[in-house]
Amino acid sequence: MPSPPDPKLVLGPFLLGVMFNIGLEGALVLQFAHYWDTFRTDKTWVRLFVLYLFVLETLNTAFGIAVVWEPFMTEYATPAAMTFFPTYLPTQPFVTTLISTPMQIFVAWRIYAGTRSLWLPFAITICAIGSIAGAYWTGVTVIMVKTFLRKEEVNNPSIVWSSFTTAADVFMTIGLTYILIVNRKKNPSNARGFSKAIQLTVQTGIITAIFALLDVVLFNTQPHNTINFVWDFGLSKLYTNILISTMNARAAPASVNVVGNIHNALFGDDTGPYSITKSGAGAMTESTTDAEGSIEVKEEVV
Repeated sequence: MPSPPDPKLVLGPFLLGVMFNIGLEGALVLQFAHYWDTFRTDKTWVRLFVLYLFVLETLNTAFGIAVVWEPFMTEYATPAAMTFFPTYLPTQPFVTTLISTPMQIFVAWRIYAGTRSLWLPFAITICAIGSIAGAYWTGVTVIMVKTFLRKEEVNNPSIVWSSFTTAADVFMTIGLTYILIVNRKKNPSNARGFSKAIQLTVQTGIITAIFALLDVVLFNTQPHNTINFVWDFGLSKLYTNILISTMNARAAPASVNVVGNIHNALFGDDTGPYSITKSGAGAMTESTTDAEGSIEVKEEVV
């Protein structure tokens, strides 16, 4: 018969993961407030999409707090705290993929806007759909399994979920890096600025992929503890913070002189049917480069 789980290795990671989630929520509040106040000329559906992500992320944080509240408060010092999964634990895969799947499809669309190729966007979309299927399978299995001693039964659905998520991360990083490499070739005078952007894009993609891999590897190799939840609880927040910070990295519509050191792969070709700004609310820009490869953008609002 399996030995009882160690309280420090079961409840401790829950607490650390939720603390990390709350910290990222604070960063997200600042990112969202800046976006909502600054980019009012974005199309309504784009602003509603960002609002949707923010609301879901806030719910995700609330559910995370509920997950740790039950064993630490409601069931404190009772056998149930170390016997049963927290009641709200299944909300993590459900809510996380309601955030990550639309976000991955949005990035796939932006990659198509920058490359006019369907291959990578199609692969990202398939992985996004696969991840939500795996996540819901995981959540339902957690509800059915109920106890920590049967945690190994959740392994297969969690592998499906995390594998698709990691694959989507890799494809998104490849697509965004490709866009930047192509733009660097078209604008050799700005090569240093594009190189910085490529480095940042790859590093960001690696970070999210590492978080996803740590989640699935630790979940399946450490069946008698919950160390994977240190990374699991903050994964969707990491995605959302990165996406909204990328939106905020664009030149503000009302700016006169804006200096941007990093080229924006997601929104560098924000024109025509692929624009996320309302028609008539754009700006005519003239760019020059300095010795460091930075871009000084002088805007005239139209």
